[in-house]
Amino acid sequence: MSGQNKTWKILDLLKTTEELFRNKEISNPRLNAEMLLADTLKTERIKLYIDFEKPLNENELEEFRAKVRRRLNNEPIQYITGKAHFYGLEFCVNPSVLIPRPETELLVDKTLELVKLKLQDNLKILEIGTGSGCISISIAANIKCIIDAIDISAEAVNTASENANNNKLTGEVNFLLKNILNSTLNFSEYDIIISNPPYIPAGEMQQLDPQIRDYEPANALTDNSDGLEFYRCIFGLYNITEHKPAVLIEIGDGKIDAVEKLLNDYKVRNYTFHKDLLNIYRVLEF
Repeated sequence: MSGQNKTWKILDLLKTTEELFRNKEISNPRLNAEMLLADTLKTERIKLYIDFEKPLNENELEEFRAKVRRRLNNEPIQYITGKAHFYGLEFCVNPSVLIPRPETELLVDKTLELVKLKLQDNLKILEIGTGSGCISISIAANIKCIIDAIDISAEAVNTASENANNNKLTGEVNFLLKNILNSTLNFSEYDIIISNPPYIPAGEMQQLDPQIRDYEPANALTDNSDGLEFYRCIFGLYNITEHKPAVLIEIGDGKIDAVEKLLNDYKVRNYTFHKDLLNIYRVLEF
């Protein structure tokens, strides 16, 4: 994309950028090029091929170049464009929040199934570690409920609140700044507890893909311990709760044995593990 006098048309840019990304071993290079160019031109990806002969002006070209440089440095495309999609909704994302993953949609699915079984409106739900708010907002967009969604990060709470304002909700979501590890939350107030907690052990952080390790918030990835601190906290609070809520928690790849041992240690009974679309145990329910 060098050359001040060259006129760059959409199709030329896509081909050149795809090659740059492929040489850098960025997965889905064509898709990445399309997403960045569509974001720059404020259009849909399909329109890039309708207007493939359209030249970019200098401002558009400079903006696109800056985005490509960021992607070549392994910055996640969701942070570059400032948005991600989850459960059919669009969410603002930034480096203060974890990028929503498709596998986490199972947590929403199972929560909505549970609500339908309870046959009750305005159930009260607690989400621990809300981040972008994608889980709570996706639930509240589908059912009438009251959700308290907590996070340790003020920036995350602000981002989640912005996302709630941007999406039409059926239920009510209250975003609160709170650290579950040193709080005295009473689970008796709630019908359902949900969480996608930090579950990567501190010793495994350096093994992560650079675009995760170097850009996503560490406090949303790891508990700076063995990856089980939040499970211990939730199981402990559950044990001292007189009115037992339903609990649904995401678990990491290959962590089922460690989590199951912890359940037995805390004498938590009648639990189920649900598999995601990749046949990986992803959600614990009890």
